Amino acid sequence: MAGGGCFGGVLTKKVNITNRLIERLTPRAERFDIFDGTIRGFHLRVHPNGSMTYRLKYVADGRQRAMTIGEHGAPWTADAARTQAEVLRGIVKAGGDPLARAEALKAERMEQRRRAITVAQLIERWLADGPEAAPNKRAVSWEHDASRLRRHIVPLLGNILAGDLRRADIEKAQRQIRDGETATREKSAKKRGLAVVRGGPSIARGAIVSLSSCYGWAVAQELVDANPVTNVQKLAAVKRERFLSDKETAKLLDTLTAMQDERSLSKEHADVIRLLLLTGARKAEISELAWSEVDLVHGVIKLPPARSKTGEKAIPLNAPAAAILAERSAQNDRLAKKGRSPVVFPAPTNSKMPATGLQKAWQRVRTRAKLGNTRLHDLRHSYASFAVAGGASLALIGKVLGHTQVSTTQRYAHFGADPGKELAERVGKRILGTREQKNDSIVKLRQKDEAS
Repeated sequence: MAGGGCFGGVLTKKVNITNRLIERLTPRAERFDIFDGTIRGFHLRVHPNGSMTYRLKYVADGRQRAMTIGEHGAPWTADAARTQAEVLRGIVKAGGDPLARAEALKAERMEQRRRAITVAQLIERWLADGPEAAPNKRAVSWEHDASRLRRHIVPLLGNILAGDLRRADIEKAQRQIRDGETATREKSAKKRGLAVVRGGPSIARGAIVSLSSCYGWAVAQELVDANPVTNVQKLAAVKRERFLSDKETAKLLDTLTAMQDERSLSKEHADVIRLLLLTGARKAEISELAWSEVDLVHGVIKLPPARSKTGEKAIPLNAPAAAILAERSAQNDRLAKKGRSPVVFPAPTNSKMPATGLQKAWQRVRTRAKLGNTRLHDLRHSYASFAVAGGASLALIGKVLGHTQVSTTQRYAHFGADPGKELAERVGKRILGTREQKNDSIVKLRQKDEAS
């Protein structure tokens, strides 16, 4: 207590704090203070757990202050703490505030440590803590950021202090990534997996965009003073819009059937590719589709905000797309004894997880179908092109594909009555019709040959 203390359980007057006195102290249920009889304000605080702390009370600028000298034990013995208390009293007597001075020094050291963080360390901190500041950003987007930054930015800029990064450094890095200087092959997280890291304009632009997001967060967290990426002129976005013709679409569908029949392509991968073409959905929206997102009664796929790039989304199902899902649902029911799979396209070794290897499967398919470097995402563009050819408005196509921002309160419970359903049906018939047109042409050609 102030002005006195407890020694052996007896209330005492002020005493000189010595090691001998401390050895005889007994803790109480509540903490208490023993004030020194020689140095004003110098006291020992005894905690219920038996620990003891040397402190100094003083007045500076009209305010009572209390400063901790240290915990009893090496290096703070009673004599060492007494010596430090005398030094602090001298500062107070000279008009200073030792606690304020200590706090300022601590803040300066913290600032120095903060400024000493490298670009690589800043990136890892953003990837770890950034999601809390961006709760609506999808996990896949964070994965893309991590890949771009770790594989391209860190090798080039990682050792530079985050606060020292300059515009010229970033412009040079963008050029190096564009020219393929960060391209490499590395082990992936998959067993016996090998990741091929490529450069190029698109990768370079994406890496700089991710770095800008990282620094934007760092500025908000007061880790750096400014975002050095702000005035960097980013490479123009490379637009690759490949559309399949009727003939190519027919060839693709025939190839999927042939490869599936000869078992060089799994039914899961074949059906994913068919649905991407028939719905215009994004790759992950179909490949990672869960049964909880499928509504066959209303003919629609309902994706939560975390599963769609544009937030909550409804994908209308045309008849052929619904038939694929209905068949898979029936197959899932037949396997219910082994445990119904929660995902539509399960992995062969783990029915609770989506099948992997879609990209490699697609590369085999497009090679056999002679589609060149057509990407899976180009099937989405092809869906849109068929829709336009069918006379659909751009606004309606945008709605079906999810190009417009969807309100979180908007629902598509009765999408069957929506004109988007009619659009989906028209596109589905048009896509499957490419095969019929091909077969009709073959029949007519044969008839012509026989007649001649």
